[in-house]
Amino acid sequence: MALHLFYNPARHTALLSTLKADDVVIIVDEALLQWSKLMADTPHPQCAAVYALSEECRRRQLDSLTNGVSAISFADWIALTIEHPQQVTWV
Repeated sequence: MALHLFYNPARHTALLSTLKADDVVIIVDEALLQWSKLMADTPHPQCAAVYALSEECRRRQLDSLTNGVSAISFADWIALTIEHPQQVTWV
């Protein structure tokens, strides 16, 4: 049960290959901007959930999230870090 912070879209294949059913992904920065493109030719990640920070979505003027991504707050992110003591950063 790990929390994956996904920043680098070039690492999406490695990310997808390591995900477990109870893992959670938060997509950030460039990965957020390219998520739809990355998932166009790839099956949906086999994990518990995929999130993006609502504040970052607003800042980047992303009106809607697609491909199973849900928006979360910073408080939600903190709660996820408590629930998932193992964290992996994909930079």
